[in-house]
Amino acid sequence: MKIALISILFLFVLVVGLPYSLRQEDSVSSAVQTYLSLSLRLIGFLLALLTVFLSRSVSDEIANKQILMLMAKPLPRWQFVVGKFLGIVLINTSLLCVSGIGLYTGAKLLARMTPRDEFDAFRIKEEVLTARHAIEVSTPDFTATANDFFQRRLDSGGYSNVIDLIEVNEKQRIAKEIATQWRTILPMQIRTLEFDNVRCERSPDQTIQMKYKPTVWRYPPDEILRCLWVVGNPDKGTPVYYIERRDIIGRFHTFSVPADAVAPDHTLTAQFVNQNPYKGEPQYRNTVSFLPDEPTQALFTVGTFGGNLFRLLMLVACRLVVLTAFAVFMTCLFSFPVACLISFTFLATATMAGYLEDSVLYFDQEGADGIFRMVVGNVYRVAFLIIPRFSRYDGTDLFVDGRNVTLRWVLQGIGVLVVIYSSFIMTAACVMFQRREVSETSV
Repeated sequence: MKIALISILFLFVLVVGLPYSLRQEDSVSSAVQTYLSLSLRLIGFLLALLTVFLSRSVSDEIANKQILMLMAKPLPRWQFVVGKFLGIVLINTSLLCVSGIGLYTGAKLLARMTPRDEFDAFRIKEEVLTARHAIEVSTPDFTATANDFFQRRLDSGGYSNVIDLIEVNEKQRIAKEIATQWRTILPMQIRTLEFDNVRCERSPDQTIQMKYKPTVWRYPPDEILRCLWVVGNPDKGTPVYYIERRDIIGRFHTFSVPADAVAPDHTLTAQFVNQNPYKGEPQYRNTVSFLPDEPTQALFTVGTFGGNLFRLLMLVACRLVVLTAFAVFMTCLFSFPVACLISFTFLATATMAGYLEDSVLYFDQEGADGIFRMVVGNVYRVAFLIIPRFSRYDGTDLFVDGRNVTLRWVLQGIGVLVVIYSSFIMTAACVMFQRREVSETSV
């Protein structure tokens, strides 16, 4: 088909030509990240379009009566359907492999450009062309503290005026308040943060990154937070590193420390000191909070850029397999214009399933139209049980940020999208095509 040749041409222009258009970026690391993000999204989009258009071969053979020659031979109909499915999957896999090789080559060529400064060169190596695993800070368990506080307040009559006191809910509320206080660091105060299971190479030649976003109350005039980080635990035999920071308020920030700050038991201790370490500069009384939805993380390298790219392309392939099965199923039932429309609707819904579920399923069931809204909400819930959520298997943003696309994630995608969804759809396609009258053209 000509559509296949056009798609290959677009992929070639995209993978080969895009790096040259990004050479004027402010920094090399930003250029590489932009290239990876745009290329991966456009590759997935183009291959999805190609998948739907290639599936028309089924409806075309029925419309042009070519299938009658095949049906006259001892060929089971299910083999015809599965053969079409496997052929499209093979084409997608081949194009995805070629695109991945071109994407890897383009990223490496961009990374060879002269970096803007040492920080830019460091970001390329340690934060972009790598595979890092993130460990969130361990929040202490405040259950025992909350139970003691509740019991003391109960014994002192603090709940005498409370009606319908639910002990479990009150203890959970107290524990949440204590956790909020723990995440808040007052002026001149020190907070110790612990990270568990940091399984990196404990070498001074290797580095780990600390990523955090401080929420500051009582902004300083220049909106710069001056603080001190103390990383390491001498009680566990690790060196201690003092990191003085000037951070713009309201943004994520990252700094690196040698990996030998990690203890032999794979724990990392870091202290945040809410105090200005720079002499001669004014000390502003800032209150700093680390919010739970923006957790502080320790990141360390666990793999290579090439391996990470391969695993990400595997997730892309899993999504394409499901789309291929659905497109073939539709062309087994309808003519291509109808099948094309339904397939694109399926693709859009699966891609935006998470957003649609959050925005559409919230219905106010009060008022005159409450029953109608409840019925519509239940219909959407059933639909979202059938349609896969592609966003759960899209690791593009993590990959561009140098985060690890885990093998477990890939295996989960294969199990859910390929084994469960695709097998079910292809079984339905074979059953429906077995009952279809191929001598009549479906409109």
